[in-house]
Amino acid sequence: MSRTYRPEIDGLRAIAVTAVILFHGRIVDLPGGFAGVDVFFVISGFLITQILMNDLGRSNFSLLQFYERRVRRIYPALFVVLALTSLLAWALLIPPQLEAYSKSLASVVLFVSNFLFAANSGYFSPALEEAPLLHTWSLAVEEQFYLLFPLLLALLYGRARLVLLPAIGALAALSFGTAIWLGAFEPQANFFFTLSRVWELLVGAAAALWIRKHEHRPNEAGAAFGLTAIVVSFLMHSENTRYPGVATLLPVLGTAAILLWAGSTTRVGRLMASYPFVSVGLISYSAYLWHQPIFALLRVTSFDAPSLATMAGGAALAYVLAYGTWALVEQPFRRPLGRLLPARRKLFAAALAGTLFFLAVASLGVLSEGNRAAWRASNPEKAQRLDLILQARAEHGLPQTPSTGCRFNLVELDNSSEQRIEECARANGGAAVVLGDSHAIDVFSGLLQKSQAPFLLGLTNGGCRPTDHDQGCIYNDFLRLAAQHPSYFGHVAFVQSGSYLLLGPDGREGDRQLFLRASSTARLPDFQVNTAMLDDLASYLKQLSQHVPVSWLASRIEPHLSANRVLAQNCTAHLALRPGQEAAFNRLDAAVAQKAGNIDYLPLSVMDFAAAMDVMTCDDLFWSDGDHWSASGEARFIARIMPNLPPIYR
Repeated sequence: MSRTYRPEIDGLRAIAVTAVILFHGRIVDLPGGFAGVDVFFVISGFLITQILMNDLGRSNFSLLQFYERRVRRIYPALFVVLALTSLLAWALLIPPQLEAYSKSLASVVLFVSNFLFAANSGYFSPALEEAPLLHTWSLAVEEQFYLLFPLLLALLYGRARLVLLPAIGALAALSFGTAIWLGAFEPQANFFFTLSRVWELLVGAAAALWIRKHEHRPNEAGAAFGLTAIVVSFLMHSENTRYPGVATLLPVLGTAAILLWAGSTTRVGRLMASYPFVSVGLISYSAYLWHQPIFALLRVTSFDAPSLATMAGGAALAYVLAYGTWALVEQPFRRPLGRLLPARRKLFAAALAGTLFFLAVASLGVLSEGNRAAWRASNPEKAQRLDLILQARAEHGLPQTPSTGCRFNLVELDNSSEQRIEECARANGGAAVVLGDSHAIDVFSGLLQKSQAPFLLGLTNGGCRPTDHDQGCIYNDFLRLAAQHPSYFGHVAFVQSGSYLLLGPDGREGDRQLFLRASSTARLPDFQVNTAMLDDLASYLKQLSQHVPVSWLASRIEPHLSANRVLAQNCTAHLALRPGQEAAFNRLDAAVAQKAGNIDYLPLSVMDFAAAMDVMTCDDLFWSDGDHWSASGEARFIARIMPNLPPIYR
C-alpha cells in the first residue's frame, strides 16, 4: 500500500496543538488540553510506521535515510526557536533562571529534556510554567523511541512478519502496564518517562499496520467516537488526573479511531480536512515549538500573572512565527526539489555543528552561574534581594536529620523505621509527631530549631496529603502503627497547605496555582471551601485521634509573591496580599474549626500573620517561595505557634 496524503490528519494536528497552546496559556478553561501531546504521539507513531513499512515493502529501508528525514523534520525549526529564545533568555532572565535555562538547553539538543524536567519538578509545577523549553520533553520521548523502533520494525518484518501486529500490541501493553505501575508510586517521573509513553506511539504504529493489512475504511460512527473521545479528554482531564494511565486511553484511542475511520466520506473527516484546520495543522510543529518560550518569557518577566489579553496575544504571536518558520525554514529543508543542504553528509554535519554550538552556549550559562557576575554589576540594588531569595530557597526542603538519635523525619514506614520509633519511645516516651505535607516540613524544621523535645518525629513529605489516598504516602501506615502501638506516640500535630482545601472558580480542586495565576491588584474570586475534601480529611484525623491525641493546625495564609516582585520591591515598603486572599483563608479557617469537632484546633489567629511585616525586611526573607518558610521564617512563625502546642513539643 502506498502512503497517500490524508488532510484530516493535518486537521487532527491542528486540534492537538491548539489544545496544548490554550492549556499552557490558560487562555480558556481547557483543563485537559495537555492531552494534545498524546494525540501527537499517536499521529507520529502512525505516520512513521507507514513510511518505514513502505520502505521495507520496496526493499528500500535505510537507517541513514530514516534519520535524514528526522533531521530535516526536527532540527531546522528547533534550532531557529532555540537561537531566538536563548538570545531573549540572556537578555531577560535573572541568574538562577538563566542557569536553569542553560541546563535545559543542553538537555534539549541532546534529546534528554524529559529526564531533566522529571528530576527537577512535575509538569504541572508552577515553577515549570516559567521554563521556556518545558514542552521539548515530548520531542525527547519521540527521538528516544525512534532510536530503536526502526530497527525493531525491520527485524520483525524480516523474521516474524506474521506476528508483527501482535508483537507491537504486546509491547504497547507492556509499556501501558509500566505507566500504570509507575504512576502509583512516582507520578512525577511517570509523566516524562519514555517507557511510560512508548505505548502511545505504538498504538499509532498498530493503527498503521492494521490499515496496511485491511485498507483504510472510513466509518462515520468510528470517526465520531474518535473526535468525541479527544474533546472529552480535553474537557474532563485535569492536572489532578493520574497521567499517563487509564485516563490517557481516551485521547489515545480517540486518535487511533480517527486515523482508522475518518476520511472524506465522513463528517468528521471533511471537517478536519477543511482549509482552516489543515492550515493550522501544517504549521503545528512550529507553533508547538514557539508557544512555550513565548508564554514562559511573558510570565518570567512580569511582576504579576500576565493578563488574559497578554497571553492571547502571545498565542497569536506563536501562530504568526509558526507560519514564518514553516514557510522560510521547514519547507526549504523538506521540499523534494531545490531543498537546502540536499547532501546528506552536509545536513548531518550542520546538525552536529548546531548541536555543539548550543551545547557551548549552555555551558557558558552554567559555568557563569547564569551570567551572575555581569548581572550583579548591572543591578547592584537587586543583587542584595536576589541573595535573600537564593538563600531562602536553598534552605527549603526536607531537613537533613541525623541517621541516629530521636529527632528525625520519615517519608515512609518500614520495618527498620518502625524499630527505630519503638527504641526511641522506650527511651524517651511517646513522640511529639508532626504530620503532613510540605507545610508540615516547615513546622518540623522550625521545631528542630526551637523545641527541646527528646523524641521529635516528622512524618512529612511534599505533596502527600491524607485526602489524596496516595499509596506512596505514609498516612495509612501511620494510622495502622498508631492503632497497634499508641504508646509510641505522645501527640500528633497535623498541618497541610490550605490551597488544596479550596475550590477554584471553576469548582475544581484547588492548588498553589489558584494564587500564582491571579492578579496582585484585581480582587480574587470568592474561593469556596472544598467541603468533600475537608470531610475526608476530618474523617482521617478523627480515626487517628482514637489512638493518639491530635492537634490540627490552621493552614497558613500563603502570600505567593513572585520573585520579580520581591526583586523590584523597596525593602522598606510594605508588601500587601491580593485583595480577597486573606478572606479566602479566613473562610477556610472557620470551616475547619467547625469540622474539627472534638479534635484540638489551633486557629489562624495563632499565626498572627501580617503581610506588611511578615514577608521580608531589608535583611531577611521569611519565605522560600510563595507558601513555604525559609529557615528564618521557620524560627519566626514557630515561635508564635509553640506556646499553643502541648508541652510535649517544647
